[in-house]
Amino acid sequence: MAKKSIYEKLGVDPHKGAVKSVFEKIVRNDFPGAFCVMARDKKNPGFMKVKHSDGSGSKSIQRCLHYFETRDETIFQGDINDALSSNASDIAASGFIEHYELTDVVNINSKNVPKDIILGQLGMGIQKNIELYKQFGINIEFLGGETADLPDQVNSYAIDMDIRSKAREEDIIKGNIKSGDLIFGFSSAGQAKWEEKPNSGQMTNGLTFTRTALMHSDYNKKYPFLFGKNKYAGRYKVGDYKEELEMTVGKAILSPMRQWAIVIKLLIDELKKKEAFRLLHGISINTGGGLTKISNLGKGIKYVKKIPDPPPLFRLIQSESGESWKNMCVTFNMGIGMEAVGSGEGGILKDAIDSVSKKTNVAFYELGKCERNKNKGNKVNIASSLGTFEF
Repeated sequence: MAKKSIYEKLGVDPHKGAVKSVFEKIVRNDFPGAFCVMARDKKNPGFMKVKHSDGSGSKSIQRCLHYFETRDETIFQGDINDALSSNASDIAASGFIEHYELTDVVNINSKNVPKDIILGQLGMGIQKNIELYKQFGINIEFLGGETADLPDQVNSYAIDMDIRSKAREEDIIKGNIKSGDLIFGFSSAGQAKWEEKPNSGQMTNGLTFTRTALMHSDYNKKYPFLFGKNKYAGRYKVGDYKEELEMTVGKAILSPMRQWAIVIKLLIDELKKKEAFRLLHGISINTGGGLTKISNLGKGIKYVKKIPDPPPLFRLIQSESGESWKNMCVTFNMGIGMEAVGSGEGGILKDAIDSVSKKTNVAFYELGKCERNKNKGNKVNIASSLGTFEF
């Protein structure tokens, strides 16, 4: 019998294939080659509108575990960073970078977790991120939200956010990928200039697998409400320091998803300054689907990439779990959090990316190029020191 993949074990669908098959016929999407769903605003000709909902996923559970072990209340602020980036990064990848209307929903079990502490820290997290985005010319208007006590449905808590935005159609990144386009990747690890600490590169995807593969099995008895059908099977405690990670295992798992909307805003501004925005054809945020997420862009394209060695956290996850590297590439970003695709004309796009890299302290890589696929679907070919994989 074939070994089950990460997502089969956890009962998840990294590409959301089942969801897409149900809703693609009824969702209005005027640019299906772009990274996210958007539609023309019929009341405002020349403008596009977008609405995106996402959250920090099971990272909230890891934050609760971290709090119970360390009593560090500020750890909950990071959930705002992750939930916000999960939304803002996706819509920015389609060109929405000016003004965001934000709401949130917090579902919580106050019998198991400290509700007042969590809500207070989430509030501080919202304020910090509003101020951060404002520094880079992105205005966030927080319109409140909903908090619900759901002890029958939720064991700890979950936070989700909703963002609305508008943009001129001429400013949209349409996903018009062409054969010959170049692929560049931005690192999810390291330390961006606005980040307070070095980042492991984990982001927000694959958290259930990471948590259960690494966190110590003792936690199953100590905190039975902090796991579902997938129990902790690892050998590390939250505070265990790993030299190769240069941080504790707990902090590595909770490293924030980088605020890619800021990187994208700077890249678009740089290209427009050079009157070369037309050279940027698509952007991928490598969350669900990992290194294959880029297949959401364009039609009839084969993405041929050679990736650098992954950051230490992903090597630790693989060695502890025994998962195949091919499945790791589908579940995790493997150190490449964002990819930009476009024309190599005059080296202008590369120069703009290099400039943004220096401004943000986020490393970039030349990953490969696009080829024409024989059919209308997209393919991804990944070469690395870990093997060569086709998707």
